[in-house]
Amino acid sequence: MNKKEKYPWMKGIQTILTTPLHQDQSVDLEGLKKNVDFGAKSKVHALIALGTQGEFYAFDTQERKDIIKATVEANKGRKPVIAGTSDSGTLPALHMTKYAKEVGADAVIVTPPYYSAVTLNDVYRHFEVLNEVGIPMVVYNAPARQGYNLTPDFLQKLCDLENMVAIKQATQNIVEHEKTLALIGDSVAVFGGSEAFIYPILTLGCVGSSTTAATCFPQIFVDIYDAVEAGNFEQAKKLYDSLEPFRRICEKLGHAAVVKYASEKIGLAGGPMRLPLPTPSKEQLKAVDPILTQCGLL
Repeated sequence: MNKKEKYPWMKGIQTILTTPLHQDQSVDLEGLKKNVDFGAKSKVHALIALGTQGEFYAFDTQERKDIIKATVEANKGRKPVIAGTSDSGTLPALHMTKYAKEVGADAVIVTPPYYSAVTLNDVYRHFEVLNEVGIPMVVYNAPARQGYNLTPDFLQKLCDLENMVAIKQATQNIVEHEKTLALIGDSVAVFGGSEAFIYPILTLGCVGSSTTAATCFPQIFVDIYDAVEAGNFEQAKKLYDSLEPFRRICEKLGHAAVVKYASEKIGLAGGPMRLPLPTPSKEQLKAVDPILTQCGLL
């Protein structure tokens, strides 16, 4: 049995939950629980706490623990919960990964070390240590954010580790997407890592995609996935194209900031961004309203 067969739930649409904040920048745990409950009742396939757009890098250790625990508890076993446990240091990442397993997360998602001048041998050792925790792990390759690329050949090597069960491939190089799928796509779940890439990567053969906007508008992404799975590519492309204005306003104002604002529009929790990222002004956010209506999201 390969890893795709062992973890059949590693597919589909994975919601990257934004992390609600109060105006004083503190974490809104009650708001987070409300958003988790909304996600758990939706048709997405998994929930991700502390992904990139969940602002994991901006929280201290205790806040991250609180966020992971609150997500698991509010979910109540309804969806698989994948906890972000990335850190530039191996020992802090190990500590957080152990904690995620302890409180009941179903898997973790981890970037390679960032900022430090590591070699690929160092990166392998980083994941080798985390592998010993014994929790399913999604390796997150985000070259623009970590500062270097994990090549498809290196990702294949990482997947020889027992608990490396999936890849979130966030390169913007379509050739590397294709090579990743060719090398390991038959045995390991390969996800797309960009909402803007969701249609092309699904048609290329990825098993699913993560998306931040599913925090508040999950169904349209599930519909895109379902249409591709059914071979209805025309319908999938139509739905994907309908979100083009939403993608542009997210580029302008910040993805998580727009999703937090949209979440508030439908009664979920949002709040400001955690510094250093800016929170758009009320005047700037007015431009979001007609786009949400135009895209059929309200």
